Amino acid sequence: MQHIKKLIILLLALLSIKANAQMGVSSYSIYALGINTNQNKRISGELKTFTNRDMEELLMEADIFYNFKARNYHRFSIGVGINLGPFRGFDHIQALTVPFVLEIYPLQEFKKISLLLELSPEFIPEESLNLRYLWGIRYTFGE
Repeated sequence: MQHIKKLIILLLALLSIKANAQMGVSSYSIYALGINTNQNKRISGELKTFTNRDMEELLMEADIFYNFKARNYHRFSIGVGINLGPFRGFDHIQALTVPFVLEIYPLQEFKKISLLLELSPEFIPEESLNLRYLWGIRYTFGE
């Protein structure tokens, strides 16, 4: 349990160090909240928490993304991540994920707001393969 807490604190510290120029906050339907680093760089990160559960079953996910070049109205990203249950009393790893993200800019003059569509296979150890779909909105702070 201590190792998971230290890992989460380390991930948050690393995200905050790299996010000095631009950072975003995302809400995925009513399912998850996310904080991400600069999407304009080739490599970025995101930390999600799935908020529709009891505290003992709360899930957190850390993702690293490769961001393709942004177009006028959209950007594609692909990543890898790990989904953890940090407050569980047993196996903390929930799943390994491979998220595919389409970010759409509906307002050309104000690209700080974007719509998100995410499709992510979840590889659950010793169980099965799930396909997760999230949609949401992101607001980006900074330049």
